[in-house]
Amino acid sequence: MEITRLKQYLYPVFIISVFIFSIGLLTNALIYCEWHDFDIFYNSAKAALAGKSIYVISGPHHLPFWYLPWTAWFYIPFAVWPRAFALILYKCVTILCTICTVQYLTHYYNPNFKFLDKILILSLIIPMTLQLFILGQMDYILLALIVIIMYAIEQKKDVLAGVLFPLLWIKPHLLIVFTLFAFWRSGKRTVLISLATSAFMLGIESILSPSWPLDMLNLLRGGAEKTISVGFITLPILLGFPENLVGTANLSITIPLIILAILIVWKFRSLPTFPLLSLALAASLFCAPRAYAYDLTLLIPVIIWLTAYKFSSTFWQWIAAAAIPFLTGYSPYAYLLTLLIFLLAIQKSHNALLSDPSTLHKKLS
Repeated sequence: MEITRLKQYLYPVFIISVFIFSIGLLTNALIYCEWHDFDIFYNSAKAALAGKSIYVISGPHHLPFWYLPWTAWFYIPFAVWPRAFALILYKCVTILCTICTVQYLTHYYNPNFKFLDKILILSLIIPMTLQLFILGQMDYILLALIVIIMYAIEQKKDVLAGVLFPLLWIKPHLLIVFTLFAFWRSGKRTVLISLATSAFMLGIESILSPSWPLDMLNLLRGGAEKTISVGFITLPILLGFPENLVGTANLSITIPLIILAILIVWKFRSLPTFPLLSLALAASLFCAPRAYAYDLTLLIPVIIWLTAYKFSSTFWQWIAAAAIPFLTGYSPYAYLLTLLIFLLAIQKSHNALLSDPSTLHKKLS
C-alpha cells in the first residue's frame, strides 16, 4: 500500500522534472538557434513571390532548396512577413501541430488517456526531436498532414486524401512504404486525384519557370557528389558506410531494406487504418535512404499506438525515444531508436492479429 502511494506521488514529480528540463531545451532552441533550414524554405517562397527561380542556395552554410515546387508555395504564408515575425509564426505553427497531433492520436486510441501522460509525451518529444527545433525543419507540420490523411483514408474521404497527398511528397524519401500502403488502403480514386493534383501544380510551375526541372536536377547532382560520414541516421551510416547528401550512395543496402519493409508491413495488412499506416511510417524510416535525427518525428504515431492502452507499463518506450537520440548526440546511433520501435511495432502487430483477427476485419469493413 505504501509503495503504491509512493508511486502516486513520485510520478507527478517525475513528469514535472522532465517537463521543466524539456522546456529549458526548447526555450534555448527557439531563442538562440539560427534555424538555417527554415531559411531555405522561406527564401524559396520569397523567390516564388518575386517571380524568380525557387531553386536557390540559402544561408551561410550554402544549403540548397531541392524540393518539389509546391513546397515553396506552401511557405508563401510565412514569406509575406519579415523574417523575424515569420520565424515566430512558424515556431507557433510547429508547436501547435505537435500538440494537436498528440492530442488527436492519444484520444483516438484511448479516450480516457490521462492529461499527465500527455504532458509526459509532449515533454519527451522535445529531446527526441530537438534537432528539428534547432534547425527549423518542417517534420511536425508534415506529421500533422500525415495524420489528417490517415483520418481521410479511414473515413473514405478520397478527395481530401488525394488533394493533400502531394504535400507529403515534400519529403518522399521518408514515406516510401507509407505511400504504397496509404494508396493501397485508400484505393484508385485517391491515387488518381493525387496524380492529377501533382500534374496540375507541376504544369503551373512549368509555365512560371520552364527551367525548374533542370534547376532542381543540378542541385540534386551536386548533393550526390558530396559525401559525408556523419549526420544521417540510416543503417548504412550506422554500419560505417559513407553517404552522400541525397542518399543514393548505398542503394545496394537501401533497396533490400525497402523490399524487406514492404514485405513486413504487407504481412499485417489486415490491421485497421491507423495502426497499419503508423507501422508503415516506422517501416519507411527503417529503410529511408536519407534521414536525419529530426525525422524521428515520424515514429510518434506508432509509439502512441504502442503505449496508449497500458501507458503505466509502456511509457519506458517514450523515455527510450527521448534518451537514445539525446545521449548519442543525434548521431547515426540514433538509428537504434528506429530499429527498437520498428521491432516493437512488429511484435504489437503480430499480437493484435493473434488476439482477435475477426475484430480487425470488422473494423476494416
